[in-house]
Amino acid sequence: MILPLPLKEKIASKLKAGDFVAIYGKVMVARDLTLEKMSVEKKTDVLKRALIYYCGPVIVDGKVVSAGPTTSSRMDSSAGKLVSSGVRGIMGKGKIGQEAMNALKGKCVYFEAPGGCGALLASKIIKHRIIAYSRLGAQALMEFTVKDFPALVAFDIRGRHIW
Repeated sequence: MILPLPLKEKIASKLKAGDFVAIYGKVMVARDLTLEKMSVEKKTDVLKRALIYYCGPVIVDGKVVSAGPTTSSRMDSSAGKLVSSGVRGIMGKGKIGQEAMNALKGKCVYFEAPGGCGALLASKIIKHRIIAYSRLGAQALMEFTVKDFPALVAFDIRGRHIW
């Protein structure tokens, strides 16, 4: 299924755990340190309607050469804040914990990106830019424009999951 971004509520409600999607559009990229800084500084309005990708990309000479997912359970404590900020989708690697599931249910979809495929996933990035916290390097808040980015719906709006 082709999944255009930003993720509309109507489309999110039709996704089912186990669905494979090809994502097209703008994805916000952040990890634990950036998410914490954004929360403390109350700068989360940029995340409204966004799909957050937990990733620490490798960028060489201005090109993303690897963009594999980060283990999502490390960010479980941020899930509630992300949902409160209006995030509609989260993407990472692996199972999320009960705390994150409780925060996402009825509001947000969790996608799993294929682990071990950083170079392949980087080839799906058409454009990238740093939004904030550039001094954090790979943990800076970034925006990727992606085309045909593969993912699996691991946890849907209704709370159904693949685990």
